[in-house]
Amino acid sequence: MEYQANGGQTFRPILENIHIPTLPYTPLARPEPPLAAPELNAAAREKGWVLNSWHQHFLPGVSAAMLDWFWANMEKGYYLWAPGSHKRFSWVREPWEVGFLRSAHMISESVGEGLPVFGGSGVQIDRLDLSWFPFRDALEHVIVEGVFNDPGEFVDMTVHMWQDVPGGSVHMDAAVAAPEISQPPRFILEMLAADPDVKPVPPSATDHGEYEASRWPVFLPGLYALWKDHPDPTQSVPCDLRVQKTAEGYAYIAENGPITVA
Repeated sequence: MEYQANGGQTFRPILENIHIPTLPYTPLARPEPPLAAPELNAAAREKGWVLNSWHQHFLPGVSAAMLDWFWANMEKGYYLWAPGSHKRFSWVREPWEVGFLRSAHMISESVGEGLPVFGGSGVQIDRLDLSWFPFRDALEHVIVEGVFNDPGEFVDMTVHMWQDVPGGSVHMDAAVAAPEISQPPRFILEMLAADPDVKPVPPSATDHGEYEASRWPVFLPGLYALWKDHPDPTQSVPCDLRVQKTAEGYAYIAENGPITVA
């Protein structure tokens, strides 16, 4: 039997699972003082990348260590992160086995009850090293995740940054895209093949990110407390996403490599 790190979570066929409401939520307060707006660095500007959106939040009761752990253990809480909106999660390459920066997962998300699910049967999200980091400045912890099309062209990325402050942590997310690609990613082609008139709405164009962020203080402290002392690192994967500035840009302080199994 092949071990799959799914935390007991499964998903129903997408077309049968679109009439599910999301939960009411209150958007989080913004950091005080506010975080500075992200600025694309020279390399990103030379490539013509575009900053499509960004948001900032104060996460009460959520530490930076909790968020580090979350990104390496998403299967344990993905459906709690945006109840009713998140439709599927599965690891394509699991962090414990390949290391954090080689890991990838597959997701689908809804942006409205009854609407076609963004991601269709699944969109692959790859973790990227910090040579892809598109901004001039960073907070203390960073993750960069990207989507590619079948020819291997970069399509878009989501960057999350966070750090501890009194009472919790501050967090920023940003969506960055390549303006010109030869074809959309596979999940868009699949959606168009099923319905040529479909007009996919990306989560970054909705309040989806606000919904997700509002949920971290609700479920993550309790979930992290249940798992933080688990003795098997293949089942509760340790992760340290602190970064440091170097002459070349930013680099991770920790390796976050594969877990060695005796």
